[in-house]
Amino acid sequence: MTIYWLLFAFPAIMALAYPIRTERYIPGPAQGLALMAFVLFYVLLGALRFETGGDWLTYGEMFDEIQSESLLYAVTTTDPLYGVINWMSAQLGTGIYLVNGICCFVLGYGAVRAALTTREPWLALLIAVPYLLIVVGLGYVRQGAAIGVILIAISSIDRSRPLRTIVYLVIATLLHSSAAMAVPLFGYALIKRNRAFAIVAMVVGALMFVTLLAPRLNQFEIGYIDTEYESSGAGIRLLMGLVPSLLILARYRRFASSARTRSIWIAISIANLMAGVALLISASSTLVDRVALYFSIVQLAAFGDIRDLLGISNRMTFFLRILLIAIAAAVQTVWLVYATHSIYWVPYQSILQNL
Repeated sequence: MTIYWLLFAFPAIMALAYPIRTERYIPGPAQGLALMAFVLFYVLLGALRFETGGDWLTYGEMFDEIQSESLLYAVTTTDPLYGVINWMSAQLGTGIYLVNGICCFVLGYGAVRAALTTREPWLALLIAVPYLLIVVGLGYVRQGAAIGVILIAISSIDRSRPLRTIVYLVIATLLHSSAAMAVPLFGYALIKRNRAFAIVAMVVGALMFVTLLAPRLNQFEIGYIDTEYESSGAGIRLLMGLVPSLLILARYRRFASSARTRSIWIAISIANLMAGVALLISASSTLVDRVALYFSIVQLAAFGDIRDLLGISNRMTFFLRILLIAIAAAVQTVWLVYATHSIYWVPYQSILQNL
């Protein structure tokens, strides 16, 4: 459990040390090195884990199946890009560890990129640690990597050409087919850039749904809906996304992101509200829980721009940071100590222990 708190302490300490400025600014060399160190720490945490994480056995069996088969089999037996990563790692002899490391890098890098678009990047990273980085990144690695690419797409939409944004969304869907559900969230932002590309994005999204996601709906139905499988704590996790979503929707005029980026965060906030309703009427909380993972990233935007959303003065910023660190620490404590499935993450085990 200690290593998880070290991951938490990194952005918590940096959040307190981060200079308070009225305007956003690009971090200098020292901040850049600190962000790189954070990502490296997280990648090593994910790459070197052994029998740690909720889906360890599932992904381990998937890798064992792929490593003795052809590339074509790897591409068709699971999500294409994830299959390729597994196949390449098998050829290199690096096992499931390189696969996990790559997926953690994509998620960690995406979280950093998204955090840097906010006024308080270390607070944004801090709230990502307890659930997004630890639970999702070290448990649902395919979906975690897909979320990482979506975060990259959000953070770069102001500077990238629309085609690049579409490519990011395609990559996310190739990592986990359910990421196709995130495509509509970018609709307004792409229309503002170029209507032709927005139409292309919708067509591509429809094709991805038909070719990648639709064939797997039967698996979701069998696995989640027909069995009415219940995801423990789904309501609490959705609440964690609902509160910042309501804050953003209520105070969107104070949300200092660009118009295009703001439109995506607003769309995600609305999607969180819809997920909350779906949880009340759905036969499977697990299905809703997994889909809502893509909307949980709204916490980064809310924590990162909390000063703008609440209208907090610079004088009160330090005390606000302490309060938010305490809230994030409480979330992590509840997960690591009291959560039903935390036994899959605690204690953390590393392959280095077996050498």
